Amino acid sequence: MKPAARRALPAALLVAALVAAPGLVPAARAEASREGPFGWTYATYVPGLYGPDLPLATLIERAGIELADGRLRGARLLVIKSERRVELWVGERMLKAYRAQLGQRPLGPKTRRGDKRTPEGTYFLCDLRASKYHRALWVSYPNLDDAAAALREGRIGRRERDAIAAALERGECPPSSTSLGGLILIHGQQPALTATRLSEHRRRPGRVPAGREPGDAEPAAMREYLDWTNGCVSLFNPDVRELHALLPRGTPVTIVARGPATSPAGSSTQREARRTAPRAGGGP
Repeated sequence: MKPAARRALPAALLVAALVAAPGLVPAARAEASREGPFGWTYATYVPGLYGPDLPLATLIERAGIELADGRLRGARLLVIKSERRVELWVGERMLKAYRAQLGQRPLGPKTRRGDKRTPEGTYFLCDLRASKYHRALWVSYPNLDDAAAALREGRIGRRERDAIAAALERGECPPSSTSLGGLILIHGQQPALTATRLSEHRRRPGRVPAGREPGDAEPAAMREYLDWTNGCVSLFNPDVRELHALLPRGTPVTIVARGPATSPAGSSTQREARRTAPRAGGGP
């Protein structure tokens, strides 16, 4: 499947369109990160603003969404860096929000190899092949905008820019060998966390919940976690596993620095926002 990279909405326009869509309620929330020792940052997760914490397949069935060849067509991912979340959208519906961690330098867009920043812009899933992490959804960084800016600033040459453009035109992952870096994934949890959980599960096998694998963290139980990656977006293993199983190559991925989080359908935050929102015509 060849994604139409040039036809994708700019990140800012996509966020504005999602916020303006009928029936969508931006979630009010506290800060989604905190400073830790030694310059580290921690993603923080407020209960009720993620999920629904049900299997994605269950949510798809309840929403009456049909799969094509076992994959979720017409979906898109919105990564809101300031909120440490990945939202899965289908049409005007925010189907599920996932708890995320970012690069070790979470502020600012990725511009160079080794800067430990997470990109910002409009991308697509260019591959689903395995990596050293638990599952991997490969993100098409650098995109044409990233390459054009680097060319203007003299950080890459015309030949490198053209190689990036050609790969994107074919719907493939762009080369990662330039000064821009690459190999940006949405992948599973930190291996150290998996090792800790695996040790616990081996000591007490009965603690592995149904539908989970040994070593899995339980996403709904997590209240914070370190921003630990080299620029990738990390999810907890059960979350990345279901996305990997159901999203096809070519799925659009928009990564923004800041934006409103949309409450999960049926959450107390969304119900309260709808109760207090003015009715059509501005009446009480």
